[in-house]
Amino acid sequence: MTQSIEVFYSFQSPYSYLALESIYEIAKEFDVELLWQPFSARASGQQGQSGSIIPDKLSYLFEDTKRYAAEHNIPLEFPESWPSEEYDPGRVTRGAVVAGDLGFQMEYNYKVFHHWWGEGKNPNDDEFFSELCDEMDIDLGEFLSKISNSDTRERVKGIYKRGRKLGIFDTPTFIIDKERIVGLDKIPYLRERLESAGLKN
Repeated sequence: MTQSIEVFYSFQSPYSYLALESIYEIAKEFDVELLWQPFSARASGQQGQSGSIIPDKLSYLFEDTKRYAAEHNIPLEFPESWPSEEYDPGRVTRGAVVAGDLGFQMEYNYKVFHHWWGEGKNPNDDEFFSELCDEMDIDLGEFLSKISNSDTRERVKGIYKRGRKLGIFDTPTFIIDKERIVGLDKIPYLRERLESAGLKN
């Protein structure tokens, strides 16, 4: 029986970016259905949880992500002023919802994450979505229209509200059998759990 796994992820998170390939490998190796939930307080119009940046924690994040990226041969380029100044995730988050509807969410996730964190490009630059749509061979105007409509905005808000009710506080977070599995470092545990359940293809 196919196991459903909700994947709460954020384009604002370098850890979500670094986890992407491993998550899709799980989808290939196990009998699972991944339900991608683009999760962002800012994209949903919420302030989210505020707090001061802890310098030691931030410096460790840079060490940790750069180490993981190097070990797994994943390009990683931090925006110059991050995290004190963050790119607005609104358009790309809404775009993930639309891409899911149109059947190319995997390609969309790969390309957005790569351009944002792999190349350090600003998702709010006009060229960002123009290049993205060219690469995916989709109509830019039609895609931007779907991203901007009120239904898409409400769905992004709904994903965030539901995530908060489920106790989502960081990404990536996996919901399996109503349990939370949080973080890039928990992916090996998730794989072991699925294998123990006899779900390996």
